[in-house]
Amino acid sequence: MIEERDKEIDKTMKINIIKLMSTLHGEENVINSLRPTMNFLEDNFDVNYQCQDSSEEITVVWVMTGGVEGKFKEIYPWLKKPIILLAEDINNSLPAALEILAYVREQNEKAYILHGNFDEIKRDLEKFCLMQDAVKRIENARIASIGGPSDWLIASHVDFHKAADRWGCKFIYIPIEDLLKSIKEIECETCDDYFNKPAETVGISKKDVQESAKIYYALKKLVREKNITALTLKCFDLLDPFKNTGCLPLARLNDEGIIAGCEGDMPSLVTMFLAYILTGKPSFMANPSKIDIKANTILLAHCTVPASIVEEYSLKTHFESGIGVAVAGKFAKQPVTLVKLGGKNLDKLYVAEGSIVGNTDDENRCRTQIKVQVEYGLDSLLENPLGNHLIIVPGKVEKLFRDFMSYMEIKQ
Repeated sequence: MIEERDKEIDKTMKINIIKLMSTLHGEENVINSLRPTMNFLEDNFDVNYQCQDSSEEITVVWVMTGGVEGKFKEIYPWLKKPIILLAEDINNSLPAALEILAYVREQNEKAYILHGNFDEIKRDLEKFCLMQDAVKRIENARIASIGGPSDWLIASHVDFHKAADRWGCKFIYIPIEDLLKSIKEIECETCDDYFNKPAETVGISKKDVQESAKIYYALKKLVREKNITALTLKCFDLLDPFKNTGCLPLARLNDEGIIAGCEGDMPSLVTMFLAYILTGKPSFMANPSKIDIKANTILLAHCTVPASIVEEYSLKTHFESGIGVAVAGKFAKQPVTLVKLGGKNLDKLYVAEGSIVGNTDDENRCRTQIKVQVEYGLDSLLENPLGNHLIIVPGKVEKLFRDFMSYMEIKQ
């Protein structure tokens, strides 16, 4: 929901307004009759009135009166899609907007009508601004797979060409050898404050943390050199050569806004990246470890989590290998959304809302463990899974994800 990003959405949002009115009404009369709407727009947004579309701003066609359908048809070919119409409750505006909407739909294009009270219009405009910003950020993204997917991700491979056509971003592959070489070249005798803030360390030496920091610095070097926006790492390939993992480095990258996922799982990474640009918050990638259909609960666990979304964290060894540095985070009880994109084109969606009801500490699971009570959807997770990971996003944001998929014209 939009309130997740209210602090980032304010009058700095730019919108371009194209005014359509019939000369029969008289321009001065029309403007005077719609002065409250004009004041509302200018009080809440950075408004630009142009007779042409702007590539940098969201464009709204303001249907100020009836009788403007022909004028709209003339400008339609160069308008940015989807079409956003602002309809009034006077001057025969709404019927004209409905005619225009029907026309646009006949062209197999999406169109929306903004109509109602000013609070509703503001909410919808904020949503469209957010959606357009998200699309731009995805289109400008360079999403990296370092080493490819882990061997066990047999249902989580992505067709990079088709997914790039679908989402507009660029997918790049980086051989794991490039990272291994970079790690060996890093000289790091001390760690900065980030690596010294856990509540406790269990079975972890200072040298383990230093070696983990080398992995982080090597990843940051690749991010700079390759202009990477987000990355997923085949992290188990670090175990033999370095006796360490990517758990702590990946946690730190997420805290820094460089979205990073484990095991080379590209669907999970793209889900995490989308969650970040829609909500402004990093997320938690985890394994579903236990599902109780009767109680509507799911236990999720993984060996890494961004420090910024937990109350505290400890450093422990990596679960499967018993070596390296893993992150054991403790979450507050709070609303969350479980979400996952899947399919070779990343055009499938699982999403369900719930709440974290507790943390667990079972030595037979990955180190960060949470129990989530969901409102619905666990049966479909068992019947039609989209792989072996889920993404846990702070807040109840299912509608935000579904609205974005609709905006992208991806059927759910």
